[in-house]
Amino acid sequence: MSIKRKYSYELFFIPFVVFFIISLLVGLVILQNIHYWGQMDWDQFTFWNATPRESILKYHQFPLWNNYSNGGNISLAHPHSLFLSPFYILVFIFGPVIGLKLEFILHLFIGMFGIFLLFRHILPCRYSAYLPPLVYMLSSVFTLHFAEGHGEWLAMAFIPWLFLFYFLSFKRFKYVIGCIFSLSLMLFGSGVHIFSIAIILFLSYCFLLSLRQRSLAPLKTMAVIFVGTFLLCSIKLIPALEFIKDNPRKAFASGEFIPISFLPDIFLSRGQAQLYQKTKLAYPERSVIIADKEFPVGWHEYGAYIGIVPLILGIAGLIFYFKQYWPLWLMGILSLWISLGKSAYYNLWGLLTKLPLYDSFHAPSRFILGFVFCAAIFSGLGLSKLEDICEKKKLRYLIIILIGALFYDFFLVNYPLWKQTFTIRPPEIKRNLEFKQRYRDFNLFPGESRSSMYAAFLNNSGVINSYEVVGIKKGKVRIYNDQDYKGEAYLLNNNGQVAMSRFSPNSIEINVNILMPDRVVINQNFYKGWKIKGVKSEVQPYDGLISAELPAGRYRIVFYYLPSAFIIGSLLSAASVFILIVYLFV
Repeated sequence: MSIKRKYSYELFFIPFVVFFIISLLVGLVILQNIHYWGQMDWDQFTFWNATPRESILKYHQFPLWNNYSNGGNISLAHPHSLFLSPFYILVFIFGPVIGLKLEFILHLFIGMFGIFLLFRHILPCRYSAYLPPLVYMLSSVFTLHFAEGHGEWLAMAFIPWLFLFYFLSFKRFKYVIGCIFSLSLMLFGSGVHIFSIAIILFLSYCFLLSLRQRSLAPLKTMAVIFVGTFLLCSIKLIPALEFIKDNPRKAFASGEFIPISFLPDIFLSRGQAQLYQKTKLAYPERSVIIADKEFPVGWHEYGAYIGIVPLILGIAGLIFYFKQYWPLWLMGILSLWISLGKSAYYNLWGLLTKLPLYDSFHAPSRFILGFVFCAAIFSGLGLSKLEDICEKKKLRYLIIILIGALFYDFFLVNYPLWKQTFTIRPPEIKRNLEFKQRYRDFNLFPGESRSSMYAAFLNNSGVINSYEVVGIKKGKVRIYNDQDYKGEAYLLNNNGQVAMSRFSPNSIEINVNILMPDRVVINQNFYKGWKIKGVKSEVQPYDGLISAELPAGRYRIVFYYLPSAFIIGSLLSAASVFILIVYLFV
């Protein structure tokens, strides 16, 4: 076998098979009850994946508006809108319940393979490169958020690829396109959350690397990557930034820290599933006290099991490789510092939340992701030293046994979490032919799920007070059994007749016969971007609802949602795709 062929075999084929088998083993656990629904926040992520699919398949529309949530809400611009991810094809084909499970398995594989290649680029070795994928993707930080239903955390699989392409760009600048695509996949596949965490990690590393090299080159490359990402993602980013600006989510004070006393349990406790089970109903309004420890939020916001052996190996890696990789190590420390919030000597999290976008975040503990990422790299570096010793004494099989034992440990810690994620047997739901705002509050599974938005969607019904992560502005939307309910479209002063002839998320067609001037009202929240055609008028809010003044006469009018931010973003994204293709192939 030639050296080049052997290198490709060890770098691609063998790890591909290994990580495929690991992903398959995990997949067999979560796919046991393949049609079962997920607990806690899984309902909202299933819902946010189901509604765009319906818009595309049933109405043949680009998913801009969601009529089911909170009396009418945006779709594309919402932080939890994930349909622009290329991996959404799994939801598109298999539906949201099965598709999201398959996405988890696929992202688990992508993340492990990505950090394997990253480590092999940092330090060529034979076996030690298999440890960072286990520490990073099988750390409970990923599994706990998955169990809670935080689908956006799938995007952490692309952080290793971002750094890999960045390192490769030092020798060939065209690899910055890989960085741009990696960041774009985070935004399209997770909304703004993991994307925003990755931005801070990447920015801090580039700044530290610039200090180490005493050169502005790393920062210049970073600037190109950020600009390219912004342009490519404009179709999502510009509407999302506009929405977040108008509907900020203010962080709740009780979740603004990690108590220092939690750190041993966070990184070393093998009882992650038990801690999660005891605290998963913790809310901002109600903390949970266990063994004299107060949990203001559930354990899914804290847990990041690494284990004692990888932690010791990480410390060894730090000792031996500090000089070469101190920017990476310091990036991890800064991430841990931010995650501590007000528990730290100086509250870096408080400083970060003064910035636009970050002022709407909560739970600084999520920045612990950066520490886990760095710990994974340094655990591999520490193991490489042990591997060198075993190679000299021809005891390399000991490294394989150690890695196998660590995988078994991670599997045992995560197994209960995978098992308890999808526990809700799907109820029988009859779909109404006509959409209406039918429910003020709706939850079929209190104690198991935070909402039943997906069930309401299957019922073809809107929910006025559905579970939401941002403080959207609500109008006076009525549900169908309210005393003053007049229909999903009605005339304010009843000066004529109105009939809805066609209903879809992005557009509503109405036939009206008005005897004298009146205002037609749509029983959904007004948001800028709604327009009207078929009559000379403008869409204006009335009691926070979509409405327009109409003169007397007979009309067929169409209310349609087409925000300017989407048009501008689409043009910028299309132009950036063209530029990137030309740059890549010319």
